[in-house]
Parts: sequence; C-alpha cells; structure tokens
Amino acid sequence: MTFELPPFRPPSEAYSLLIRVTRNCPWNRCEFCGMYKTVKFQMREIEEIKRDIDSFREIYERAKEMAWLKGYGGDVRYIGSALGIPWLLQGEVKNVFIGDSDSLVIKPYVLIEIIKYIKKKFPVVQRITSYARSRTILNKKFEDLKAIREAGLTRLHVGLESGDDFILEYVKKGVRSSEAVEAGLKAKDAGFELSEYVISGLGGEKRWMEHAQNTADALNKINPHFIRIRTLVLLPFTPLYEKMESGDFVEASPETIMKELKLLIENLDVTSEFLTDHVSNYIDLNGKLPEEKEKLLQKIDDLLNMPVHLKKRVLKRTIVQL
Repeated sequence: MTFELPPFRPPSEAYSLLIRVTRNCPWNRCEFCGMYKTVKFQMREIEEIKRDIDSFREIYERAKEMAWLKGYGGDVRYIGSALGIPWLLQGEVKNVFIGDSDSLVIKPYVLIEIIKYIKKKFPVVQRITSYARSRTILNKKFEDLKAIREAGLTRLHVGLESGDDFILEYVKKGVRSSEAVEAGLKAKDAGFELSEYVISGLGGEKRWMEHAQNTADALNKINPHFIRIRTLVLLPFTPLYEKMESGDFVEASPETIMKELKLLIENLDVTSEFLTDHVSNYIDLNGKLPEEKEKLLQKIDDLLNMPVHLKKRVLKRTIVQL
C-alpha cells in the first residue's frame, strides 16, 4: 500500500485527509517563498491519485477493524491517536485537503472526477479544500468554477500576500492587487468559502504603512470569509533574503510588524474571521470582524505599551518557536 502526501498544508487542515493531486507549484517565482524552489511542477495521473484514495480507504477500514478488536466499538479515533494518523482523529473522514500549491490549475473535468471519487470513497465528507492562485482563478471559466464547487470543492486558500502593487511586483507575485480582488470576488460568486493570506512584514521597514493600508483596501473589496496572517520569515535560499543581504530590502522589526498589523486592522471594514493561526506570528490575534476589532487592537496596544524588557521577552519567545 503506497501513497503520496502533500508536503505542505494550511494549519487549519491539520486533521484533514491529505491527498496529493499535483506536485509542487506551477508559478514558483515568489521571492519570499522557499517551498518548491528546487523542484518542478507536475500533474499526477488520475489513476495514480485514485489508487492513493483507495489506499486511504483501506487504511480507514483496517483501523475500524482494529478498533473493534481492541474494544473501542469501531471508533477509529483511538487507533489514529495510537498510530499518529491525524486524519483518523476525525472519526469519520469529514475534511479533505488536496495539494500541492495550486491544484485548481488542472483541467476542470479531471478535478471534478477526483472530487467525486473522494466523495464516493468517503461519503460523509463535508469539506474539501485546496490552495489556489489568483491568476488561476481568473483564468478559469466561471461555469467551470461553479461546476467544481458543485462537485464538492468547498474552500479555497489564496495568497493575497499584499494589496500593494509595488510590493507585489517587488516579490514577483505575478498578479496585481486589482486582479487579486477580481479573483477573490469571482471565487465567492462561484460559491467557495475564501481564505485570503497576508504576509506581515512583506513591505519591510520602508513600506509597512503602504502594505497595511493597501492590503486593507483590497481585503475590504473582497470581504473574504477568512483573513489569515503569516509573518515573513526570511529563508537563506530565497531571492528576498539575498535582497536583504545586499541592503535592498530592510527586514521589518517585530515592533514595526505589530504597528503594521494595528494599521491593517484599523482600516479593515469586513465581515471576516481574522486569524493569526501560524507559528510565524508574534501574538494570537483571532477574532470575528467587525465585532471583535477593538479586542484585537487592544491586544496589540497592550504589547506595544509593555516595558521594553517585557516586550522583548514576548517577541523573543515567539521567534524561538520558529
């Protein structure tokens, strides 16, 4: 029994069944990202993907048999815990994540066939999610997006990163802010739940205000279901790290990043879940907007107003987690 797993997934998919539909990233030019720099993008054969899904179903059935033998009444959660298989901790398989970085890029009829096969093998599945690039969404026919959604792909994770066109060009994101907005609205109109990702610190020390204000403007136009924050971590083998080494990019300090986050939240006029659900972030800022905006801002103010020695300890503790 063999299968492949996506090497990366959103933190919110920690207990989802992971199915690898594509390998790596079809764009792979973002200068802040080191996830796929040394490998080429590939589309997996549909029969190969189906064999993986069959393998996962077999694992589930064996876990269920073992759970009966062990006296757990067929509850696979106990087996998942014992064997370290996170997706069995759901009990029934309700959530599925398909990878890698932009599986929406494959032909619609192929993706629909894969989704239907997932639902055939795991009939109680409720949520199927995928990463997607804004450019890929724009390139898809609206009727194809709707058909994919109706087949059962329910949520898209999209990297906005910034709403500032200068920054997007600087890091070679391959899309303008207006295009990201158009793609986000198109995805929502097709019926998808939408997670938009923002990278704190992507404007560095020089452009943090423009990053915050223009990103808030883009998010206000999209009004996604989720806004997920990731703080920039400069990796030595990325082009942006080389720009930092040369002095062209000045990394934002933790305090600047907190001020940037404050400015971002102050300018948001959305009905979104705001989440810092990643270890790269300095503090937990999770809340529903607009209802909990003041709570989030107060938490940032509390940190910024700490005595210097305490503030450094809080920020240093988070850095160590990386």
